[in-house]
Amino acid sequence: MEEGNCLENLGFSRNEAKVYTTLLKHKQLNGYEIAKLSGVSRSLVYEVINRLVGKGILLRLEGEPNYYKPLEYDKLIRRMKQESENHINKAEEYLKGLMGEEENRDFVMNLVGFDKFIKKAIVLIDSASKEISLSVWSNEFELLQGALTRAMERGVKVYLFTFEEVNPKGAVLFSYRISDAASLFPYRRMTLVVDGEQCLTGENNGDRSIFIYTKNHAIVSLATDEIVLNIFWYKYMEKRGLLRKKNSSEEFLQIIEALAKELGINEDMTKNLMVYEFQRRKYYESEEH
Repeated sequence: MEEGNCLENLGFSRNEAKVYTTLLKHKQLNGYEIAKLSGVSRSLVYEVINRLVGKGILLRLEGEPNYYKPLEYDKLIRRMKQESENHINKAEEYLKGLMGEEENRDFVMNLVGFDKFIKKAIVLIDSASKEISLSVWSNEFELLQGALTRAMERGVKVYLFTFEEVNPKGAVLFSYRISDAASLFPYRRMTLVVDGEQCLTGENNGDRSIFIYTKNHAIVSLATDEIVLNIFWYKYMEKRGLLRKKNSSEEFLQIIEALAKELGINEDMTKNLMVYEFQRRKYYESEEH
């Protein structure tokens, strides 16, 4: 790459790049020395110098003659990154406004693959400003724990629901603490709701996993309701003293069966009981073998 081309790609003219890099090498020079060492003609060099001074990239030291110092490269790069980010953010807001609010909120995006789910979940958690609700499994929690910690450090409230044992610091936790939950459930569904406005949900099937992301109000509300209902059932069982500090799959199923019988709930009334019925058969069939 020709010297200075990288700066030209960042908005410097060729002569501006020559002047700045020359001063960066030699620390402090006057106009005559800059022209001589940079290869920029004396008829042009002061025009270039004045432009860079005006941009804050060079500092003029008044005297006879004037000398010039460059802005340290690390400060220049930080400033350029910040300016670029500001421009991108403004462009994003402008383009978002062109889309219209309804179109922006109603789309549903499919994400294929577990890695993409984790990456998207981290982005959403990092964007949270008020509240995060997350239904999660222990393995996935470990991958998201760093982002959740950052969110809580920003003052974001984090609510976690899980069937397994997890140890979040600072989050509000609702956990059945089932020791062998992975062998009980036929799926590993996870749901993330951010600020009550964005939802990411799906099941972990490795590379074949399909998750959906949306801002659609109806879907976000349904996802929120599911987490709330799971928390409701947990709190109800806890209030009744039905849960131990740690529970086995068998104990958990016995609690569900007893409550269903007590409340007169059957598979005709709720799909959830059908799921538990499947889990019960799967568990006891494995015990027989």
